[in-house]
Amino acid sequence: MGSSERMRVSLLVGLVVVCAVCTIASFNVRSPLAMQAPMKMSSKCFSPAASRSLLQRTVSANAAANSLFMKKFQVVGVGHDIALDGKKVNFQLGSTGPATLEVPEGIEVRVPRSNEIIIASKEKQKVLDFAENIQELKKDSGKEGVRRVGKGIKVVDTLDPTFEKKLKLIGVGYRAAVKGNTIVLNLGYSHPITLPILDGVKIDCTSNTELTLSSKSAWAVGQMAYNIREWRKPEPYKGKGIRYEGEKIIMKEGKRKK
Repeated sequence: MGSSERMRVSLLVGLVVVCAVCTIASFNVRSPLAMQAPMKMSSKCFSPAASRSLLQRTVSANAAANSLFMKKFQVVGVGHDIALDGKKVNFQLGSTGPATLEVPEGIEVRVPRSNEIIIASKEKQKVLDFAENIQELKKDSGKEGVRRVGKGIKVVDTLDPTFEKKLKLIGVGYRAAVKGNTIVLNLGYSHPITLPILDGVKIDCTSNTELTLSSKSAWAVGQMAYNIREWRKPEPYKGKGIRYEGEKIIMKEGKRKK
């Protein structure tokens, strides 16, 4: 190795040593306030697990004050059904025979179908206790018995929610009006369209071109909205037709004249 190469190597080693000394010195001379600043910032940062835990505690607190705890069950099998008789719930459990449960104070019960029961209360423990009584009537064997629907306890605002859909008529001369138990639509055809309103569905015409459908049944309000929309679906060239609220139509460019 020549003298010039040895000088170059010694110079590089010296630069590395100087850089290391400067870095160590910069850590040692930092002020206490500078050391505390990152700590304050990090204290405001939550891990994903901590954030989920905080959110669950907040939801649980709000739910206990304003909402209902709910569980749903089904009876499965031939000869299995449920009937609500005042403050009593009557179960037919096939070969096990009939059974009756008294509805505890503070518990709300709904039987939307002959094989389904919904229980709810503002007190979570009451729901858990009554749910245990229901499940003990007949264990779910896979083919028949009392089967829970979903996992855990749901938190709901009400047991009788109202479902709603809004429609808008877009087009020259398009209009709608409710007459008795029917809705009359003028959609550019040679004659008006008259449709029967499904049971349990209420239609409000906020204007000639805007409809609000509401019902306790999600199926009924969805089906009625579908029946109306089918008579004039939105077309992609001028955008005319019946649209759901918030529905986006991908427009197409028409043919150009040469």
